[in-house]
Amino acid sequence: MQLSEETVALLQNFASINSNIVLKPGQQIKTISEAKNILAQASIVEDFPQDIGIYDLNEFLNVINLVEGPTLNFAGNSVKIKGTGANVNYYSAEPSILTTPERDITMPTAEVTVELTQEKLLKAKKAAAVLGHTDIAFVGNDEGVSIQVFDPKDASANTFELSLGENTSGETFSFIMNISNLKIIDGDYNVEISSKLISRWVNKSKPVNYFIALEKSSTFGV
Repeated sequence: MQLSEETVALLQNFASINSNIVLKPGQQIKTISEAKNILAQASIVEDFPQDIGIYDLNEFLNVINLVEGPTLNFAGNSVKIKGTGANVNYYSAEPSILTTPERDITMPTAEVTVELTQEKLLKAKKAAAVLGHTDIAFVGNDEGVSIQVFDPKDASANTFELSLGENTSGETFSFIMNISNLKIIDGDYNVEISSKLISRWVNKSKPVNYFIALEKSSTFGV
């Protein structure tokens, strides 16, 4: 088996969410953060033949890069990575000691759905870095829906706001997220947000989506 560039990019992204992963048989990969507030899942072209636990995903990807034209062969409790003039035998970690999703998440009814472009998300992240803030909020009112960068502990702090369009929910809301939880691969997203304090980010061009928890200070219909 050879890993496609797309799968490698997804695994690199997943490594930013959790340093370990269990690759299971089939054409889907999943990971969950240690705090259990970010879950990511993606469809891939490869079909892994068996479970393999990887304790350090970045190390595993770097090992693959050591070999020219790497081919992965699964056998027993290891993966043999073969290439031009070099081989690596990489041993599986015990899956029971790794943090893996125990079950799929069923997304509750989303009261709010917005489209968020990569350009606008990057602007919001840049504004947060400039202003020194760590939180963003999807805010809805009579004027529409916007994404705001702000300091929830200081009402007098500087803020940054980008319009996202019409507020079709008919409610006033403020759905707050910690920016450090937005560990998503580049692209435009459909973002579904529920008052149950969960959001789903569906990439519009890649077969990957993320479930990201909201902060408890979020409000809806208030």
